[in-house]
Amino acid sequence: MLALVPLLRVIKLLAVAALFSGTIGAFVPRDLGDRRVFAYGIAGPAFGAAWLAGFCLGGIEELPLLSTWVLTGMACSFFSLQVVLYAVGKDGRRTPGTAATALLPLVATVAVMVYRPA
Repeated sequence: MLALVPLLRVIKLLAVAALFSGTIGAFVPRDLGDRRVFAYGIAGPAFGAAWLAGFCLGGIEELPLLSTWVLTGMACSFFSLQVVLYAVGKDGRRTPGTAATALLPLVATVAVMVYRPA
């Protein structure tokens, strides 16, 4: 099982990169249909893949899934996805403030995953 750890870390890293790409893509294109493709087709599945890889890593490495850094990362990433889905739910919600509200929690998620504060 420990041989899977490097593979799961790569999968999680790629999923997080795709989540960032999908989140940014949910705000950059002018057409709402294109933004929805990024949100529903990239950000959503990448979110699921990142969580799945994270849970697998946590299980293999016997990390406490109720630790503060895990719960903080989960809350921030979940909130970010909800903002992305809100932004593409109706035209006119693509504002710089909404984009920042979606991206900043993702940055916080990466920060807690890397630094694992107590």
